[in-house]
Amino acid sequence: MHAEEWLAQERRLMEQDRSQWVSPKIRELTIAAMFDQDKTVEQYGKQWIKQRNLKPKTVAHYSGLLDRNITPKLGVIPIRQLNAATVRNWYSTTLTDKPVMRSHAYQLLHAICKTAVSDELLDRNPCMIAGAASAKTSRKAVVPTIAELAIMAEKIEPKFKAYILISAWCGVRFSEMVELRRKDISEGCEVIEIHRNAPHITKNQAAAQGIPFCQVGTTKTNEKRESIVPPHIRDDIQHHLDTYAEPGDEGRLFVPVRGGCHVVEKVVRDAFRSACADAGVNGMRIHDMRHFAGHQTARVANLPETMKRLGHSTSTASLRYQGEVSGRDVEIADALSALAKVPELPDDSTEAEVVKALEKQGLS
Repeated sequence: MHAEEWLAQERRLMEQDRSQWVSPKIRELTIAAMFDQDKTVEQYGKQWIKQRNLKPKTVAHYSGLLDRNITPKLGVIPIRQLNAATVRNWYSTTLTDKPVMRSHAYQLLHAICKTAVSDELLDRNPCMIAGAASAKTSRKAVVPTIAELAIMAEKIEPKFKAYILISAWCGVRFSEMVELRRKDISEGCEVIEIHRNAPHITKNQAAAQGIPFCQVGTTKTNEKRESIVPPHIRDDIQHHLDTYAEPGDEGRLFVPVRGGCHVVEKVVRDAFRSACADAGVNGMRIHDMRHFAGHQTARVANLPETMKRLGHSTSTASLRYQGEVSGRDVEIADALSALAKVPELPDDSTEAEVVKALEKQGLS
């Protein structure tokens, strides 16, 4: 009976004006499109985040930016009414004391509006502030010398010495480091396979998304990479495996003392700061170890090789695919060890002084 009533109603609509009649499916899509046009910046932004294939930590980051920095001033504005003047006023008063987070918030709003243009809700993207997407920060990474790095490795708690060495000489990120297992280290500690990471989000963010706060997944670039270990640190890594790592192929390299899924950054950070103080290095953060790795690798490798070793990605496809030199990974690792054996010389050293220092170490 319901079906007959529905069919009778459709026939009446057709008889009233057959030229204007459209199928129920098209009417449904039209109503949905009208609803999208009435969505506010907040509603459309939440939909934008939900529809993307993002990692949980990225979802948490974007949701936080939307809720804390975009919604309070722009959230109630219909997305189709957002204009350049409104965006400029919002940007001029948002996160002015936090340039990195400010650029992140602007980038998110720009991406949301770009999709709104594709959805024909906006004629053009209202985010047109030159340079706003670039983070401007006054802080520079603190990069220790090779000698200072060696002191840090010796002074840190013995169970974290391997962390210092792997992070500094192989450029492994913290979230990748805590997820390393025995099976990821080759025999003789010659190669480290990096294809997982374990970022943690806050418990509030986890509760809001209904997911665990620990998210084991692929690397930041979603690609597996192998890092050839410089020979001069292989014995230290082997000692760590023999002394501190869990047994078995799935045994964690770094074991949390009080239980839990992984070693937390605060524990490592406290030990790291103490080691920095012993080495006379001030203001260095854990992430600055990546800068040390980048600096040293760049001294012995070309740009594509450096990007490959450190797991960097770029929007320029040519930098990803050109210039790969087969077999150079081993040479790079050997050259990094050679750097550790060479005494650091003043920048104004003569060529003869450099040659003499190399010859003392048996290097040509």
